Amino acid sequence: MTISFNFQNNEIVSSPTVIVSGSTSQRVQRGVVGFTNNESKVFPPQYFEVNNGQFKAIVHVSPDSLNRFKVEVMDNGTISPFGFPEYSHGQPHVVDSGHLDLAFNPLPQNKPVHLCIIRARDSPGVYDMPHYRLGRGERPTLENAIKKLKVAGRLMQAYTQDEMRQVGFSNRTFQFAEETSHDQTIFGYNVQSPTPHQEVKVHVLTSPRSVRELRDPDLAQQNPKARDSGGLFSHAIDLVKKTPEIYNSEQGTAVQCAVMYLDSTYDKSKDMILTHAALGGGTNEVKMAIFGSHGLHSYPQNFPLVTPSYLDATRLSKNEVANDCNECGTSWECLNICLGAFMHEIGHALGCPHQVDGVMLRDYQWFNRSFMTRELECLRTRSGGEVIGGNGAWSRVCHWNRLDLIRFLFHDSFSLPVDQFGKVFSTTRRPDNSYTNNSAPTAYALPQGGSVAKSDCGIYLLEIVDGDLARYHEAFLPQFYGGPGLKHELSLDFRDMLKKLRSAKGDAGEEYKIRALSLGGDLWIDNFKNLCSSQSQQLIRGNFAGLGGRSEAAAAAAKSALLGKVAGDMFTTFFDINTVYKVRVYHGGSLDGVRFHYKKQTKTNPGARGGGGGATPSNAPKVPARNYLKKMFGHEHEKQQQQQPFSSQDNGEYSYSDATALVGNETNNYSDYSVGQDERIVKFNVRNGAWIDAIQFVTNRNNVSPMFGNANGGHLSTLEAPTASTQIVGMYYYMGSWIDGLGIIYA
Repeated sequence: MTISFNFQNNEIVSSPTVIVSGSTSQRVQRGVVGFTNNESKVFPPQYFEVNNGQFKAIVHVSPDSLNRFKVEVMDNGTISPFGFPEYSHGQPHVVDSGHLDLAFNPLPQNKPVHLCIIRARDSPGVYDMPHYRLGRGERPTLENAIKKLKVAGRLMQAYTQDEMRQVGFSNRTFQFAEETSHDQTIFGYNVQSPTPHQEVKVHVLTSPRSVRELRDPDLAQQNPKARDSGGLFSHAIDLVKKTPEIYNSEQGTAVQCAVMYLDSTYDKSKDMILTHAALGGGTNEVKMAIFGSHGLHSYPQNFPLVTPSYLDATRLSKNEVANDCNECGTSWECLNICLGAFMHEIGHALGCPHQVDGVMLRDYQWFNRSFMTRELECLRTRSGGEVIGGNGAWSRVCHWNRLDLIRFLFHDSFSLPVDQFGKVFSTTRRPDNSYTNNSAPTAYALPQGGSVAKSDCGIYLLEIVDGDLARYHEAFLPQFYGGPGLKHELSLDFRDMLKKLRSAKGDAGEEYKIRALSLGGDLWIDNFKNLCSSQSQQLIRGNFAGLGGRSEAAAAAAKSALLGKVAGDMFTTFFDINTVYKVRVYHGGSLDGVRFHYKKQTKTNPGARGGGGGATPSNAPKVPARNYLKKMFGHEHEKQQQQQPFSSQDNGEYSYSDATALVGNETNNYSDYSVGQDERIVKFNVRNGAWIDAIQFVTNRNNVSPMFGNANGGHLSTLEAPTASTQIVGMYYYMGSWIDGLGIIYA
């Protein structure tokens, strides 16, 4: 007799609830498998179906000691509607047995997700429920809603750990805020245990709004005429920020929340779910996912009910409850859609965009198969049912897309103590402003259709996006997981990227997008073709008179990617970055302007061989030879040189005079920063979001100025010359009431 498991003995898991898949060698077509952990000292025995020789068990683990599971397969058992085993002839007939040892390492140091319920100030504390459930004694109370969410949270954790494990990313998952309990109700027993266990904590937040206000059709996401379809999302964020228990749990970094609105209801007359929106994302203060309670009736109320809930094929009527997306015709299908879609929104809150498949598309239509070995009638597919294959595989299952799992690997909520690689700074529990190196990557155009993406923090994933979905990617995983490690500079060629994209999607057009993910944030290039084209809007023509000895010759230069946004007309300003000795920054709660004070260089005796007037001041910095324009722009520059002869090897004499260049506007509120002798500015650190919040200057000696402006606004980006053969020659910008958009000009 042999029972095979997907786990090896003594594996360490990070999820309090674990999916153990396996098979019995006894060819049991239909039966029951029982798991008993440490003689039931903490958790009661648990039972699950065996079908076609296969089983999936959702078991619980305790951190206090090794979890030693006694596993038995019975060929005469079934699971009752209450989730407990029933045996023909009254006694279990054990045909196979085995043991499995698992160690559980909790991760309280990781930033958790706070699971919440929002109710109206006058809420009756109930949710929609079909009559057949009321008839068998179920009650849609707030207390039962909390129990259902506790179970749902553990299912999501167990599923995500199983997905990470299957791709070789170790036994890791995200954590929920927890509380200690002796009550065994969630395991199906109305008793108090002398040994406590941890449960998902569900915060109940009371809205200042009434039921009528929350059920306003203008807040309903499904209402195409809604005037504020995102209002429930912002309202949830506002409530979290007014809840100290949640909002004050993290200092200087975003809290993570998943919220269900209790007072959701299906309005038959409008054919619309009110007090419901499926949204995920958030701000620098609150990462948020929201959903409605309209399908909560289908959720299991305790763990033994997981199997009966996924085998409840009772047909639902829109006379009683919603049929979300017309994919909730039976109770188990409703559970798939409403639990899977809630997890989809949590995925958004954890940083995942929509994908070509998986949870972040709509593959949660098959969510049940991750926990079950049998499926009943499916109205969505008009299937009479299906059983898992004898090899333990379904014809189709739900997955987190690999791009989601890579994001999770670098998300600190999924960290393991043994990890020897960095995490995205905004996902850790450290205050965001405690990081000195957390800038998002920046992209720069290069000649002949090329570009370079640079990141001080390190890029871990590059995606090529067609439309709204990533079709091709390159991952830079830690060496422990077989990767090369983070990349600080990536050369990106337009044609090469297009070829790779079309290898995955043959009809992809040239207007594709690039996303580079780093530990400091993401770079999004909306039109990579435009960025790479020196003949497009990236080309700047300016008069660089006196910049490092260059006479009044018109030259071509390129723009960096824009930080902030386009707003009205574009302005350009040129200056000699090598001779800037002071900057005056005009700022308040945002960046108004910057005036560069520099030494303008003028040739006083062209062609002279030394001696004579116009000596260079002793404190003037040395200027490198200006031979890079030919490298950047090839024959176009040669043509310009013929029109305006200039030799960077000319040994004529120079004089220096004070000059200034203004980027933006001057105001009465300003700060000055002096550049030290023999120093030059080589990099700008910029805080930006929808506009430019603040700017900081970095010199070649690694001296860093204060952050002038709103030092906590937006996110951090950097602007610098992209290669050793290029340098900054100016800035371009867009103005509103302050600087809305900013980038550098380089040549």
